[in-house]
Amino acid sequence: MIYLTNDALDQAVYFEMRGKEALRTGKSFQQVYHGLLGNGVHEVEVTLKRKRGSVEVAFGDSALFCFVEEDALRRMLEGMMKEKTVHCPRLPLLDFDLTGGSISRC
Repeated sequence: MIYLTNDALDQAVYFEMRGKEALRTGKSFQQVYHGLLGNGVHEVEVTLKRKRGSVEVAFGDSALFCFVEEDALRRMLEGMMKEKTVHCPRLPLLDFDLTGGSISRC
């Protein structure tokens, strides 16, 4: 679980990685990450797609966005995908290197 910011009611807003899959179409390779974005009261599923250095963030409607700006969260998640390594708790022996697209054993 990664802390991102606080919402308007001073509750922590977090992102939790749930899984990862790699998709290949022709010669291109795309990584798709699935996670959960929430503040403890409201949660929304998030899909992050990474391809050739760009990141696409997709999530549905949620009451969470009444308490924190959607665009700000989108920028934070894009930045996280471009800069950090995220541990996936559902697969406890794997770390995902989001910058290079590799998986390393713990």
